[in-house]
Amino acid sequence: MIIDCNANLGQWPFRRTAYSTPDQLVERLARVQIDHAWVTSLDAVMLKDVTAANEPLAEAVADHTQLTAIGTVNPKWPAWGSDVEACAEQFGMPGVRVNPNYQSWTLEEPVFADLLAAARDLGLFVEIAVRMTDERHHHPLVMVPPVALSGLLANALEYSDVPIVVANAKNAEAGSVARDSGGDLPDNLFFELSHFESVGGVQSVAENIGVEHVLFGTHAPYFYPEAATLKVFDECDFSEADLEAITHANAERLLAGD
Repeated sequence: MIIDCNANLGQWPFRRTAYSTPDQLVERLARVQIDHAWVTSLDAVMLKDVTAANEPLAEAVADHTQLTAIGTVNPKWPAWGSDVEACAEQFGMPGVRVNPNYQSWTLEEPVFADLLAAARDLGLFVEIAVRMTDERHHHPLVMVPPVALSGLLANALEYSDVPIVVANAKNAEAGSVARDSGGDLPDNLFFELSHFESVGGVQSVAENIGVEHVLFGTHAPYFYPEAATLKVFDECDFSEADLEAITHANAERLLAGD
């Protein structure tokens, strides 16, 4: 069993993506034995009113048991709380994603704590996308820095009953959070591995932050899904128990709220 905790549907405005429909994505992930994927909307990143992306996303995956829709919210948008409620109650989504760097806020601002409180009340997890693409590939008129993770630990500790997923973070960014925590990350904090780099990089980060905090993710279709499977299965020497944790058990534990 492999659960992809970071896949996408739709189109990125600065690059055409293949297998961007549910049928195409399911078929493409199946080639590398990925059984299930949590999917967000690429279209939602650049929208102020995310409802225009969340409802079509929910409709698109409704007939695909291999996909779970994760809505996008913007806590800087008026009445954003209704978007969070819609994700949970109308669309049956288990979590919501935010893109603070595209939405012009930081994890140290009160809106992050407000979002975590809303998610807690509705039983949702919160996913933070550190970046959508490598900064070297940005359009010269749309240069968007990665999300600074300062403020993450304090809020994870304050809202210890809200699972928090950090997506698209690089090795050093995950390591910095682990270092700030004194090597003892909060149980509710997880890092998805699609942007961990270097040969054996996934294992190196896992040893640093703890295997129990690592989630499998591909960032498909922007990345080839093979990149993630090669990182985990070919470049590392994980035990069977560690592979089970990374590929699906941690994700299942997160959803169960354990």
